[in-house]
Amino acid sequence: MIRSERDARADRSRQRDAGRRRRASRPPNRSGAAALWLAAGLLLLPAAGSAAGEHEYVGVKKCRSCHKKEPIGNQYGVWLDGGHAKAFESLASDKAKEWAAEAGVDDAQTDERCVKCHVTAYGVPDELVSKKFDRTAGVQCESCHGAGKDYRKKKIMIDVELAKSKGLVIPTEELCVECHNDESPAWDPQRYTRADGTKVGFDFELASEKIAHPVPDDYDPEAEGEAD
Repeated sequence: MIRSERDARADRSRQRDAGRRRRASRPPNRSGAAALWLAAGLLLLPAAGSAAGEHEYVGVKKCRSCHKKEPIGNQYGVWLDGGHAKAFESLASDKAKEWAAEAGVDDAQTDERCVKCHVTAYGVPDELVSKKFDRTAGVQCESCHGAGKDYRKKKIMIDVELAKSKGLVIPTEELCVECHNDESPAWDPQRYTRADGTKVGFDFELASEKIAHPVPDDYDPEAEGEAD
């Protein structure tokens, strides 16, 4: 037991440090813009995003046009049934209100400390967000995969390296622990049990399995036309 607890503490420390390094690398928010976003209720989530560059966010509805189809794996359906889709909504739950009160937060759905990990494209200027982008649709595809306007077309997506050159992000543990860390009031240091019995608050491999949404091996991109 002594060794397991020490290992768990070391894991939490590594996860914390990785998240802090990534947060420290982001440019500071402009206070005027932040105040405007707060007033307008337009707060967004960190970009898988630090790598988003000049690419535009288009929103989950654009991703859905292809990824709701069964032949490609219905990734949209997997997302819709999971917690990421309900991330913004969850900030209005009784438990969230309880945590907010303990932290001195009046409204979790407008406070930066909460919404930065419960919506998509936090801190991204309006000119890099589509006019139809739904800022209350939770942690959408582009939170993990990067702003999608320039890579979303099938003719680009079928070439992974080309898609990456146009903004596609392959999620990593470092990206996930920006939000899945012990700064969250929902953090449970024993949530995941590894094969060796070690309890940790976050495990990238185990968490990835819970939300797995692969494209089937037999998917034929030539079988159907381009979606909108």
